[in-house]
Amino acid sequence: MPITLSSRFARRTALAGAAATLSIALAACSASFDAPTLQPYQAAEGTNVESGQLKVRNMLVLADADGKGELHSVIVNNSDDADTLVSIAQAPAGTQDGQAGADQPADVKFEGLTQPVELEPHTALRLPATDSPPIAEAGATPSATPSATPSETPTAAPTDTPSAPSPGAEDGGPAIIVTGAKPGQMVNVTITFGNAAPISTYIPVLTDDHYSPSPAGNE
Repeated sequence: MPITLSSRFARRTALAGAAATLSIALAACSASFDAPTLQPYQAAEGTNVESGQLKVRNMLVLADADGKGELHSVIVNNSDDADTLVSIAQAPAGTQDGQAGADQPADVKFEGLTQPVELEPHTALRLPATDSPPIAEAGATPSATPSATPSETPTAAPTDTPSAPSPGAEDGGPAIIVTGAKPGQMVNVTITFGNAAPISTYIPVLTDDHYSPSPAGNE
């Protein structure tokens, strides 16, 4: 004798099957390459990029409303071989790095890196050095003798530590003056090394009191 199903039971069965299919589809979506948990996450406010064993960490510009500021970053060399930081400059128009730039300034100058800076194996280079003098005047040549007054806009600590026998080894680099970039903008820069491949990437511009204990206007 053939078995027949009531219309109500048939509808319930169909709805249950549809729900199961939807659950499987949603699970598949969340496991795709676009799932939030699989996307790169950068906790630092600056930009993190790499070229081989050279790791650029938390690179950003701290500037005032007139577009006068200073570059801040830490470059970690986890290689067994020495390298050099040759230049940091605004990337030529049309340079791509896979990111969509926001409000980009047209003409940004980076001054102060007058000669290649050594990147010793398993050490970190801090830009600027903790004893670098404050930038008194945009475009001025940094003093060869560091001032006793430390920089008023400290660089955030690196998110990586060198893989040295004594982790934390750090060298101080020059103060790099940046003009033409205002807070809220993004600057596409090209970082050139002596041996490692150059990097083109966007870096953010923040207010020069961003890391101050008492930012202007909050007093």
